[in-house]
Amino acid sequence: MKGQSIFWDRDLPEPALHGAAPLPDRVDVAVVGGGFTGLSAALHLARGGRSVAVLEAGRIGAGASSRNGGMVGPSFHKLGSAGLLARYGETKTLALMREGLHALDHFEALIRDEGIQCDLQMRGRFRGARTLADRESMARECDWLHRNLGLESRMVDAADQRDEIGSDTYRGGVVYLRDGGVHPRKLVLELARLADAAGAVVVPGCPVTALRHDGPDVTLATPRGSLRAGEVVLATNGYADRRSAAMARRVVPIETFVVATEELSPERMAELTPRGRMFGETGRVFMWYRPTPDGRRFIFGGRLARAGAGPEACKAAFAPSVARVFPQLDGVRFDHAWSGQIAYTPDHSPHLGMVDGVWLAGGYCGSGVTRSVYLGMKLARRILGQPGAETALDDLPFDKVPFSPFSRQGAALLTRWYAWQDARDLRRAAAAEG
Repeated sequence: MKGQSIFWDRDLPEPALHGAAPLPDRVDVAVVGGGFTGLSAALHLARGGRSVAVLEAGRIGAGASSRNGGMVGPSFHKLGSAGLLARYGETKTLALMREGLHALDHFEALIRDEGIQCDLQMRGRFRGARTLADRESMARECDWLHRNLGLESRMVDAADQRDEIGSDTYRGGVVYLRDGGVHPRKLVLELARLADAAGAVVVPGCPVTALRHDGPDVTLATPRGSLRAGEVVLATNGYADRRSAAMARRVVPIETFVVATEELSPERMAELTPRGRMFGETGRVFMWYRPTPDGRRFIFGGRLARAGAGPEACKAAFAPSVARVFPQLDGVRFDHAWSGQIAYTPDHSPHLGMVDGVWLAGGYCGSGVTRSVYLGMKLARRILGQPGAETALDDLPFDKVPFSPFSRQGAALLTRWYAWQDARDLRRAAAAEG
């Protein structure tokens, strides 16, 4: 998106790093991609005694790590308990969902123990039910999560939802108490600082143009020269292309869009979010939204604009949905609009492991803040041969995407189909409830 203005960039200078010039001739591990996954892996590899180079095509965190909404939580599987039970059975389902809790535990501990300054605010998330049927389904899911995983949540009746959100559009909803938010740009810069301090060579503006297996090593070609590495980690996720083909063949990149409002009065902010919650809603194509960490604006995100939309088209696409939830914001000015690419997988699950002779971690399906930091650490442990490297994801095959060259077009068509289905379901629900 040309001309985009990313809210998270405000007042944050680029980090001062000790990036080598020229590149080292050889390192133990080369990490391709300087986002959450790559920097997390580099940090733990460097502390484990490996020589590491992180090669980032743009600035540090140029991809989704600086463009997301910064919402954190257990990030349970996209299929939900019912979908997982049907596909994998009870034992595997519980293991996969517990992995989300482990990821959140690791994330919170890392922020605390490393003193990472990223505006972590664990104030919970309210998810609104668009229909009564949605609310009933959410209640069943929350009951299952509590009974089987001990996850605390609280159902909210429509009559009481004004205590959570300044809106009457939903038929109630649920508060997930272990959710919260961070400033994602601050987080990725802090990870870069820690990796740099641990001895990793972090090199922005250094795209990898080719990978070639050369005996026991892999040679990485870049505009700054070639680099040999004993191991390679591809952490390109939704920005993978032919240069990181092992990842690109296994994920579907999907463009998502975000807008940030102008500054709002403290009274208006308190009306919109009385408890400072994060927010989401039911639906196949839904909108997520949240207050900024400083409590002065609201950010709204989702797949609401057409692929390739510019800033003004993006703002126009969000305006009706923002007014649907918050009529009091009808006509509000959006000061910032941007887009980014997330990565979906055929089985709706993230993956990690070795594929085609390189290490991969990615496919977070839009819930990657905690997962990426966690799986970067797990991948490093696996490379180092350390205990605690195993995950419940290890035996899930990281399959190639069928008809991969056409996956972007297919995803765009599917999004439009889902949006039509959502509109149809809302009409039917309104008729039934009316």
